Amino acid sequence: MSGLDEMDSRILGAVQSDFPVCERPFARIAETLGVDEDTVLERIISLKERGVIRRFGAVFDSRKLGYVSTLVGVRIPNPSDIPAVAREINRFAEVTHNYQRADEFNLWFTLIAASRKRIDQILAKVSGLAGVAEVRDLPAEEIYKIKVDFKPTGK
Repeated sequence: MSGLDEMDSRILGAVQSDFPVCERPFARIAETLGVDEDTVLERIISLKERGVIRRFGAVFDSRKLGYVSTLVGVRIPNPSDIPAVAREINRFAEVTHNYQRADEFNLWFTLIAASRKRIDQILAKVSGLAGVAEVRDLPAEEIYKIKVDFKPTGK
């Protein structure tokens, strides 16, 4: 990662896992890094503005919260229809990811919803969109999660 100094790297390492759950988490991170809280906050803001940090937030296990999810493949025969279909799909708050792929099923997205009934409602609407030829609902049979911590190095 070019453009990162040693402190940026240490801050990235500190915030990606085991984020402190307390009244002032950035103060606690600052303490472990030997700097003040303002330095940590300013650096995080800068990293976000520079696009190094894309998203800053908690990751929840949706199943443990009672939600259901599925992966969906959509076949859109005319590639020029993909942007309009993607925009319509992205209107659903339950859509977490939406990617175009170079394949017969050329648009893929994930849904996390409060119920299977809600997923079915969304899939029925997606199936009826102009340009959509087929929708495949692919709920997970097994869940495999890996934990990845990046070790950023300042240059």
